[in-house]
This record gives sequence, C-alpha cells and structure tokens, in this order.
Amino acid sequence: RQPDWDWACNWGREDRELHPINCVDWSQAEAFCRWAGKRLPTEAEWEKAARGPDGWKYSWGNECYGEVGSPVANIADETAKRENPDWTIAEGYDDGFYDTAPVGSFPPGASPYGALDMIGNVWEWTADWYTKDEARSLRGGSWNAEPWSARASDRGRDEPSSRNGSIGFRCAQ
Repeated sequence: RQPDWDWACNWGREDRELHPINCVDWSQAEAFCRWAGKRLPTEAEWEKAARGPDGWKYSWGNECYGEVGSPVANIADETAKRENPDWTIAEGYDDGFYDTAPVGSFPPGASPYGALDMIGNVWEWTADWYTKDEARSLRGGSWNAEPWSARASDRGRDEPSSRNGSIGFRCAQ
C-alpha cells in the first residue's frame, strides 16, 4: 500500500465496515472473487450492468449529476472541493462524502439491473487488460473522480500491482 493513501484505506477500520474494500491490487481482488466462488467481471459485463439495455450514460439514466434531484453517486463534488480547492468537481453537486461512502448509499443511482455504486465510490478492477500485459482495466470512476470520467462508458487503467484509496472491486457471479 502506498503510504500517502493509508488514511483512505478501509480495511480493518471500525468506522468503515460498510464501505467498499479499497487499496487492493488486481491479484488480491481476483483471489478474493475466486475464494468466494465468483470472478471479476469483464469490461463488457461491467458496462452492460452499468448502462443497461438502453446504453445510458450513467447507471441511473442520461441526466447529469444534480439533475436527478437527489445524490446518485459519490464523486468529486462540493464536499471534496472544501478539502481540495484546486480539484475539478461537479459544480453544484454534493453527495456529502469526501472519500468513500457506505456501499448502497445512493439508491437513486442504481442501474436498470439494480446494481448499486456502478459510478463513483471506487474504481473497480475488471478481468480485462487495458493494454496488453501492461495495465489492467478499471471502470466506474471513484470518490475523487472528475465528473467527465465518472460515467458508465469511461475506462480507467492502472498497473496490476497498484493499490490506493480510489481502487476497489466487485465480483461477478
């Protein structure tokens, strides 16, 4: 784990039992899913779960942050701006969290399939390579993601050994 991310890591913190597990590298995420009798989703599976059959821009539809009427995802917002004045944020949008939020905090942001937290909270490792043998694919954006990158079609990437406070995972069945 990178020392500068220690404050944002949820594992073992009593006040974070309901938050997503983050600060795990790709191998750790893959091993946990395998242990649970599951696997990491492919990018195509992840995107289908997030966008639904109509190919929405976000898991909740095509309305931007703040247009839905209630918080829909945990991204860089007005709360984050108070902590980091130089961040690019979703102006006028405030989900109330600076770092990760408890899983399922934004029911209005559910995908058509009922999947929660597909956008924001933590980038999610997928089973796929972003570039051959160099970087693994991440999807969904995170709590510190700029609004342009926190949408269902955006792809992120990182070295498989990367571990930080904005990367987590979900398992596929």
